[in-house]
Formats: sequence, structure tokens, C-alpha cells
Amino acid sequence: MVLDFDEKLKEAGTSDELKKLKTWMFQEQVRIQARKDELEELRHELQQERKALESERNALNLKIEAEKKRFRDNEIFMKKKLKIIEDGYQQLSVDKKMLECERLNFEYEKTRYRKQKVNTPPPPPKVYPIDASGADIGFFKGVDNQLALRKRYKELLKIYHPDNRCGDAKTLMRIQAEYDALKRQYYEV
Repeated sequence: MVLDFDEKLKEAGTSDELKKLKTWMFQEQVRIQARKDELEELRHELQQERKALESERNALNLKIEAEKKRFRDNEIFMKKKLKIIEDGYQQLSVDKKMLECERLNFEYEKTRYRKQKVNTPPPPPKVYPIDASGADIGFFKGVDNQLALRKRYKELLKIYHPDNRCGDAKTLMRIQAEYDALKRQYYEV
């Protein structure tokens, strides 16, 4: 119901009616102003809520982006770990194949060596020169008396005794046999 105020003023003939209309108009203006203030306040509250929601949305977006970045970083890290493990398995596989080849080569060489050892006659025993007295010649070469013999014997024991690093029991037995033969020769004289 739209009222045309000018028509109402024309129709109102008396001052009481005019007064009522002016009062009504004043009340209507007050009501409209109050409604306008309420709407303005509501608009202001909505703008504040909107700003709060936007800041909350921005914070959530930042959080989501941070989570996505962390997820991508974890994914990249896991891919790198997986790549390292795969490379390790590949290297392990290569090493296993190489070890198997070495084992087969070793087995081949071992059987070849055994066949060669079986087919090859044993080397002839070493013959050490012996002088007329029956003693080896070599360890006590140049010894011409009893004192030199004993001195050379002690030196050879220090060198070839089995407790030493260069020691050898067989060599020591040969030295002992030669020493005994020469000792008999010098003590008989």
C-alpha cells in the first residue's frame, strides 16, 4: 500500500487531519531512520564477520599449503629413500653375480690345479751337497776349527730357530745334522 503524500495533504482539509498526517509522517521518518540505523549496524557486523572469516580462510589456506608442501617434501624424501634402496639392491645383485662368477672361477681353478697336481710328477727331493765326512756343505762353509764351528752354529740357531719369524724346523734339522758331522770330525782329530 503506497501512499501518495501529496494527495493525502490535498484531501486533508482540517488542521487536525493535517496535524495527524504530520505526526504520522514524523513517526514514519523516525521508524525509517531507526530501520536504516539497524541495517547499517547489521551491515557493519556482517563486514566484520566477513573480515574475520576471510582472515580465518587465509590462515586455513596457509595451513593447507604448509601441509601440502610437507606432504610433497615427504613424498620426495620417500622417493629418494626408495631410489637409494633400489640402487642398493641393484648393487647387491651385481655384487652377488660377481661373487658367484669369482666362486665359479675359483672352483674351476681349483679343479684345474688338482688335475695338474695329479698329472704332474712330484718334484725330486732336494739334494744337498755332502762332503767326504757325510756333512752338508753350505751352512758351515769356511769353518776350519772348533771355535769357529761353535760360533757359526749359535749364529745359525738365532736365525733359523722355529720360534723366530724366519725360522724353519726342516732347515734347523739340516743345520743340526751338518753341525753334528763337523763336530765329530773336529773332536776326532
